[in-house]
Amino acid sequence: MASSSRLRSSRLQSLGCFALLLWLTCRADAFQSGGLGSLTLEQRVARENQLIRAGERSGLDPLNLGRLWGHLASDYEDEAEFEKAEAAYNHALQLFEHLPAGAKDYVVALGNLGSLYLLTHRNDEAMRCRKRALAAREAMGDKLEIARGKELLAEVYLAEHKYKEARQTAEEAYDSMVALKDSNSSELVATLITLTYSSCMRGQCAYAVDRGREAKSLALSAPEADSLPLGEARMALGYAEWKAGMKDDPDAEMREGIRILRRWMTPGHPYVLGAMRQYSKYLNETHRTVEAKEVAEEEKRMNTAQQYTCANCTVSVYGLRVR
Repeated sequence: MASSSRLRSSRLQSLGCFALLLWLTCRADAFQSGGLGSLTLEQRVARENQLIRAGERSGLDPLNLGRLWGHLASDYEDEAEFEKAEAAYNHALQLFEHLPAGAKDYVVALGNLGSLYLLTHRNDEAMRCRKRALAAREAMGDKLEIARGKELLAEVYLAEHKYKEARQTAEEAYDSMVALKDSNSSELVATLITLTYSSCMRGQCAYAVDRGREAKSLALSAPEADSLPLGEARMALGYAEWKAGMKDDPDAEMREGIRILRRWMTPGHPYVLGAMRQYSKYLNETHRTVEAKEVAEEEKRMNTAQQYTCANCTVSVYGLRVR
């Protein structure tokens, strides 16, 4: 996983910033951990840095070195080390840019950099990254990759409150993925989550519930238990069920979503804080004010103890340059 910049108005805040703090950033990427999956996030970051230094000393080929930088960037993003993540994505992009064999890795890194820009409130840069990534996919001529690029673009539309465009683009992407028999369930789940939020924000919450259930079902079919896509899907489904006026189901879905996110993310990460904020708003709206206050206070403590900002993030040449 990578993963979803990854975020403004009070209406967006009512979404718990989840569509923008979670699935927009937790995008599936093409970088493999190289046997690091059993390590903690902190251990992986340390090990990846060691591997990169060793690779640079030994003359590791640019493609594999770029993949190491890309995976390190994704893990830095999960740690909310945003400046380090941006620098690492740029290292990866510089290595992939002129490698024919790195074309797919390049567009994945661009998409993930777009996720980082969404998380750090830089929607214009995110749009540029993802439009360029889509153009690169179109130049490759791979219809499935084009569909995936459109889904990433739909996420930016959602971040900008362009719900009609978000739904239309995500629906087009999903239809193409299904027709092309996309075997990557995390891509399908991400697209369905985009459809869930964008549809419900347009008042079509019954439809959104169906899409959310489909996302959850797909995520449950993955071999890994309690995967990050499942946590994302359960939060999206809970939101849609809440807004559709359902009673008990939203509570169970959001509680489980938060539990899964806390398993994957460092304490106080924006993904987790956004999910807790969404759940607190649900509790308030359903007149469970004591519980809502408890969740809000916990979220505040976590935010105070581990305040993540990106005030000094650089504006990357890759986020601004037009090709």
